[in-house]
Amino acid sequence: VLSAGAARAGALLDRQLTLARTRAHSAALQALGSSRFHAVADSVAVLASEAPLAHAAAELPAADALLPLADQAHRRLAEAVAALPLARAGHPYNAEALAVDHRQDAPWHQVRLLVRLARYAQEVIAPESADLRLADAARALDSHRAAAEAAAAAAAAARTPRIAPATAYALGVLHADQRHHVEAARFAFGRVWLSRSPERPAWGDVP
Repeated sequence: VLSAGAARAGALLDRQLTLARTRAHSAALQALGSSRFHAVADSVAVLASEAPLAHAAAELPAADALLPLADQAHRRLAEAVAALPLARAGHPYNAEALAVDHRQDAPWHQVRLLVRLARYAQEVIAPESADLRLADAARALDSHRAAAEAAAAAAAAARTPRIAPATAYALGVLHADQRHHVEAARFAFGRVWLSRSPERPAWGDVP
C-alpha cells in the first residue's frame, strides 16, 4: 500500500511542482519585461556610477569604511539567534517541537539570510580569516529551508480534493520525515552556534 501510494504521491507532487514552476517562470518573464523593472535597473546603474559616498568614507579603504556595517550585520545575527528556541532544538529529533513547527520556520529562515549577510561582511573585512562556523551554520540552515519547503509541499499536496487514502498516507509519511530533517538541521545549527567560547564576540571576529 505504501509503495503504491508513494508512486501516486510522487506523480502528484511532480504535477503540482511543475505547474508552480511554470507559473513562476511566466511571472518572472513578465516582470523582467515590465517598465517598472527597467526603471529599477536604470536607477541601480545610475547609483553604481554616482554612489553618494560620505566624504570621510570615500577616502578610506573599503574594509575600514564598511567596518561599522559589518559589526551591525554580526549584531543583527546574534540578536536573531537569541530569539530562536535553541533549548527546544537541543535534541536532533524533538517531537515536542514538531507539534508547533510551522510557526517557527520563518524566524529560522530569517537567521539563514542574516548568516549569509554576516559571511559577506566577513569576506570584505577579513577575507583571510574566514570563520568556518558561519559556513557550517549556513549549510545547516540551507538544509533546514529545503526540508521545510519539502514538508510544506507534501502538506499542500495532501490537501488535494478526493485524494486516495494510500496517496494521502504516503504524503503524510513524507511530511513527517521532512519535519524530522527540519529538527535535525536546527539541532545541527544550535551545536555550531553554541560551540563558540563565551569570551569571544559573536561570530566574525574582525581586526
